Amino acid sequence: MTIRLQMLTEDPKEIELIERYWAVDEFGQYLEKVSALAGLIEMAQGVTLTSFIRQRCNAFDENQVCPKCAELIEIKNRSQAKKLPQPAIKLCTLCQKDQDDIALEAKRSKAAELERQLAEFCRNQSTRTVDYSAISDAHVLMLLALDRAITPRLANGGFTIGDCRGLAPLYIGDFVLQLREAGLVLDDPSKARPGTYYWEGDEIWMVRDQVVYRLAPDAESRSADEVIRSLSDRVYTDAEGIFNLWLDYSAADVMRYLGIQCELYNHELTEQELEEIKSTLRSALETYSVSQLWSVVWKVVRDAASLANREYYNRPKAAATIPGKIRRNLEKVRRESIELKSWSRPDQHPAGTLGMVLGEILSVDENTSGHMVSSLVTWLTGQGCSPSVGAELDEPIRELMTIALAHDVSSSVMLRFAELIRAGHDVGFAIEEIGETLRS
Repeated sequence: MTIRLQMLTEDPKEIELIERYWAVDEFGQYLEKVSALAGLIEMAQGVTLTSFIRQRCNAFDENQVCPKCAELIEIKNRSQAKKLPQPAIKLCTLCQKDQDDIALEAKRSKAAELERQLAEFCRNQSTRTVDYSAISDAHVLMLLALDRAITPRLANGGFTIGDCRGLAPLYIGDFVLQLREAGLVLDDPSKARPGTYYWEGDEIWMVRDQVVYRLAPDAESRSADEVIRSLSDRVYTDAEGIFNLWLDYSAADVMRYLGIQCELYNHELTEQELEEIKSTLRSALETYSVSQLWSVVWKVVRDAASLANREYYNRPKAAATIPGKIRRNLEKVRRESIELKSWSRPDQHPAGTLGMVLGEILSVDENTSGHMVSSLVTWLTGQGCSPSVGAELDEPIRELMTIALAHDVSSSVMLRFAELIRAGHDVGFAIEEIGETLRS
């Protein structure tokens, strides 16, 4: 091993120290230990021998050459030296500087291009307007809820997802993203903090939590306050859209409860498992209430916690059973017409302004079953006034009552009907289920 030294000092004592520091025997072993050399010369307090020598000498390892120009590689300490010739991983000082200069110039060019594109984006955003009378019912409700969550920022300035924590129990970013994709809230890069937008390869990416949004301008040039007031007078007609929004919000409400319970028992679920559970619960919400599904989650999470203490089980294995347990529990409830219990809303789990808005227009809360919400949405949007809605049930009801009277079981039929409705089933299902029982 040969180290070529380039002295930066003329002091004989310092030169001697440097030569002794780098001196090796025929086998490439250093002749003297660093600890033995440290006291040979006076150094400022806090300065190490290695840094002292590095300031007074450039050392080049003849066993390492630059892969670009074949010049020797400069090393900073003994550990970087190689005993045998081998390809260098890094460039020499000059080539590295050239490469760094090229990278810096590319970074500056990309920064300038990013600034140019964001400026162009802002100009395009400033020309976009929205006809708020034509937006969907679901988007109207989301904007009304957003206004409550961040007043007065929606009307008077920009806001981030972090400002919207009061909107919903969970998935707040997803609700805001829906409004963004619909063009109802716009990015405002001019108000975002540095680093929010950046290059990833050849594409501009963003740190979603740092993006600043603002309400899109009105096509009729009304102020944001006037737009919000006009939305409050909306006549709703889209039953499917409103019910789907209630399902999205309610799924977030149940999933927040799941998160609280899992945290309590140290259950960690994967993203895939959480998505599976969310899908199961959203489907169940078409029938049951939020509070009823809280009771299901409460039971399943505790069952998993108990399972984790069994032999051959651990917490990850126990947590992995939660998605299947929820699905099987709900299947049993539906199959056996079991009446689910209702849990109260935890103090640390607020409803969110979206839940408040939906509650006000539909007169619902976490205790309202999905079937009841569906019926209320139908009436709110005027579809419940259709003669066909009631006509579909006329014949099944007439047949059921005829059978009940013939068998003198009208009282028990009505009690069973009430029991099924309380369990979250709709009128059609209850009539069909009781009719099949009587005919069997």
